Amino acid sequence: MYKEFLIKEVTQAEAHTIIQSREPHGLFYRRDGNRWVGIDNMTGDAWVEEFDSQEQCFAWLRCD
Repeated sequence: MYKEFLIKEVTQAEAHTIIQSREPHGLFYRRDGNRWVGIDNMTGDAWVEEFDSQEQCFAWLRCD
């Protein structure tokens, strides 16, 4: 569903802002130590999930 959208890397501060403000809309990720954090804010709901690998994170963000 979201495969055509760019997945953008963000900093911890940017991720916090996206989650709190629900802006900007899009697909985001960041590295947090050994974990990968995905933020799906396509609809303004800022869904957040943590993953063990970048591949898992990107698959979730792409709805694979």
